[in-house]
Amino acid sequence: MRKITVDPSRLEACATKISQDTQEYQRTFMQLFEEVNVMNNAWQGKDNVAFSNQIRSYEDDFRQIAILCEQYSEFLRASARAYRETQDELTNQAMRLVN
Repeated sequence: MRKITVDPSRLEACATKISQDTQEYQRTFMQLFEEVNVMNNAWQGKDNVAFSNQIRSYEDDFRQIAILCEQYSEFLRASARAYRETQDELTNQAMRLVN
C-alpha cells in the first residue's frame, strides 16, 4: 500500500516560491509590453502594427497564467494550514485518551 506524506512547511515554501516566480513573470511580461510600446516609436508601418497586435493578443493569457499561479500558491498555503490543523487536532485528541 502506498502512503502520502505531507510536510506543511514544504508546502508553504513551495507556495512562497511560486508567488515569487509569479511576480517575476508579471514584471517580465509587463516589460515586454513596454518594449513593444518603445519599439512603436522607432518602427512604423503595417508590419509593426501586425507584430504589436500579435504580441498584445497574448496579454490576457499572460495575466490569466499569473492569476492561476497565485491561486495555486494560495491553495498550497491553505492545504498546509489544513494539514497543520488536522495534526494539531489529532495530537490533542490523542493526549485526551484515558489509559
